[in-house]
Amino acid sequence: MLSYLPDMKTSTAALGRRCGDGLLGLWSRVFHRNAQADESWLEKRDMAVITATLMRLSERQLSRIGMSRRTLALDVEDLAARAQRELQVSPVVLEVVKSGGSRRVIRHE
Repeated sequence: MLSYLPDMKTSTAALGRRCGDGLLGLWSRVFHRNAQADESWLEKRDMAVITATLMRLSERQLSRIGMSRRTLALDVEDLAARAQRELQVSPVVLEVVKSGGSRRVIRHE
């Protein structure tokens, strides 16, 4: 259902404000979004959710996986950094395996 402004013209900005989380508001957020800002926000949110989930574990359970409640935020950041490094190294390892283990030297950059 469209709402008309007094001059009988529809305004997507006005409709987005009126609809809130409705279809038009969703379209406006998707159409005008910034991909880098979204990715940064998602990463921060995910790290917070992961940390909060791990906080539900006891100290004994955390120690089994090499973490501590006192350093949990740092441990989660370290875990994410390690996963990022592995994502960068994996294609190189797959290339070496596909090439049959040739004897070339791969320099770490």
